[in-house]
Amino acid sequence: MPVKKGDMLWVEIKGAQQNYGFGEVVEAWEEEGIGWIFNFHCLVNGGLRMGYEKNIIEKPSARMHGKLAEEQKALNEILKKM
Repeated sequence: MPVKKGDMLWVEIKGAQQNYGFGEVVEAWEEEGIGWIFNFHCLVNGGLRMGYEKNIIEKPSARMHGKLAEEQKALNEILKKM
């Protein structure tokens, strides 16, 4: 199943503080020999990240959901101070 703009996905990513991310796909394309590649705004680590369809996490753990909630809470606290 191809990845499309607007999908909300959990993805295994390398080089980030956490080894996973979650966010909305903003761009997706298919590369021959690789499969679907996409860019997404990561709500766990921040920033624009790139992911591969083969690295999509189908069943995120409770720890992953907890980390997302923690990051969203921290963001809300920062926004309240503005």
